[in-house]
Amino acid sequence: MPRTVTQNLKKPNNDVFLTALDSWESCKPPYTSSHMRVCVTAAKTILAHLGQPRRSKYEKDSYLRIDFSKAGKVTLYAEFPKKMGLKGKKLGEWPELAIPIAREKALEMAGGELTSDSVHSVLEAYTANLAAKVQRQKLGQNSFDTYACRVKQIQLAFSGRDTFSDVTFNKLICVLDSWIATKSNNHVLELFAELRRVWKFAAPLYCNGRDVAAGVPDDYVSSRVQKPAPTRLFTDIESIATLWLNVAACTSPHQKNAVRFMILTGVRPINIENLKWEYVSDDMREIVYPAGVIGMRGAMKTQKEFRLPVTTAMKKILEEQKDWRDSVEGCNKDFVFLQPRNPKQPFAKRSLDKLVKTYSPENAVKGIRHDGTVKGREGAFNTMCRKFMKSNVIAQMRAKGYSRSDTREISLLCMHHSDKRPDPMAEHYDFSDEILQEEMALKRTAFEAHEASILTQAALIRKKRG
Repeated sequence: MPRTVTQNLKKPNNDVFLTALDSWESCKPPYTSSHMRVCVTAAKTILAHLGQPRRSKYEKDSYLRIDFSKAGKVTLYAEFPKKMGLKGKKLGEWPELAIPIAREKALEMAGGELTSDSVHSVLEAYTANLAAKVQRQKLGQNSFDTYACRVKQIQLAFSGRDTFSDVTFNKLICVLDSWIATKSNNHVLELFAELRRVWKFAAPLYCNGRDVAAGVPDDYVSSRVQKPAPTRLFTDIESIATLWLNVAACTSPHQKNAVRFMILTGVRPINIENLKWEYVSDDMREIVYPAGVIGMRGAMKTQKEFRLPVTTAMKKILEEQKDWRDSVEGCNKDFVFLQPRNPKQPFAKRSLDKLVKTYSPENAVKGIRHDGTVKGREGAFNTMCRKFMKSNVIAQMRAKGYSRSDTREISLLCMHHSDKRPDPMAEHYDFSDEILQEEMALKRTAFEAHEASILTQAALIRKKRG
């Protein structure tokens, strides 16, 4: 008589099956990696004999269900009693997800410590982590402000109801496609990089290690938009000398001196803003921007110390700033350049950009303007002063008889650009400059030549004006 669907199949009783079944049942909770390997081998034999697709083990105290497939795949789930009112969830796959970590996640879910966090709340946690880095002096405030703006753009791409762990690969692709269609090339590249950083930070905490953003091809955005290039614009000595003269009309000595100091030194705008009196030597012969150390960020972009020789014109600027500081009550005594409207605050670097644009002569910017540049496309940005500094140092040192290779090395020193030396341990063992002071002497010669060329050209322009 044929079997009906209500009748159970007879269990096979051959030795291989029974041995596998004994091995399976010998593994008791709490489970370990050794148990997993035993159960995988046993499950393959048992499922093959029974004709079933999967078999499970349980850790009821830890709310874990461990699913073994006939192919040897092990999947871990969080599974809760109905009375708890919690929905089960896939945690990951073994061995990528270790048993102790899966156990901890399931217990956290049972205790209400791990919830279905929204994308917005995850972004808030990411921003808070960046803010903590600022407090630990591992991230600059300006960098934090930039990253925070990018995080806000990412937040706009998701609704308040989107759960972070439920965001799929296709959802991220839709977000990227939307950015590509509506934002500038460089902005899209920056947002894509920030999106990946967010998911890398949050995936282990809120998505059980599943980082869907890492699966997006590296060139997904760069292959669809043109990569922005640095501007090829520049300026000449006549324009710089004219700017030197024109800023004399500024309403505040801080404005005039800040621009002139930037022309003479070629430092970045941030290094005008963060220049402190403690960096200036008592005899005003040199300025030392400090290096980054544990618990404190350096003043320069490279986080390395920068010794800047003070020339005659620089010293005149510093003396004028010092006299102003000593004659004004209630001003900030720490920073060299202060805001004209609020002398309790350091000079705003954005103001430098406007001052350079306002007081630069017409046609100061040379070269070809083109779309897709990073910065400097519309006018004489502060970068122009820095570009001119490097070019002029090379020209002036060549005029003094230095070789082409020597002038380029000297310009690197003056600009405090990264020097990729073949000896990676040189900075730890090479103290020849501390002994011989050769680098400082070369920089002083270069800065003095740079200064002299600008002041000479300014004198000629002043004479022409009558």
